Amino acid sequence: MKQLTPKDKKKLLSDAFWDKNVDANQLYDFIIGKTETSPFLDKKLIFCRLLSTYDWYTLNKLIPEKLLKEALADDVLDRLYPKELKRKYKYARGILFK
Repeated sequence: MKQLTPKDKKKLLSDAFWDKNVDANQLYDFIIGKTETSPFLDKKLIFCRLLSTYDWYTLNKLIPEKLLKEALADDVLDRLYPKELKRKYKYARGILFK
């Protein structure tokens, strides 16, 4: 599985937020754990957008394991649409974090 470079990750983050004026560097700093929050977006919204945009394999490379459990929390998954997407990620969480 090819690792993503920081440049690759910034591009994916920027693409996920194509409709918002956000700095990809700030999103990247949040994803790698350098900052706790993003000035314009709350953490749950960032996770929700990423879960709704990318497939599981991309997410696994994009979101570090230390943040993945938080990204798959009920308060994030409850925001997902359609419901099948929510079920898919609850299943993945159940396998990953027994």
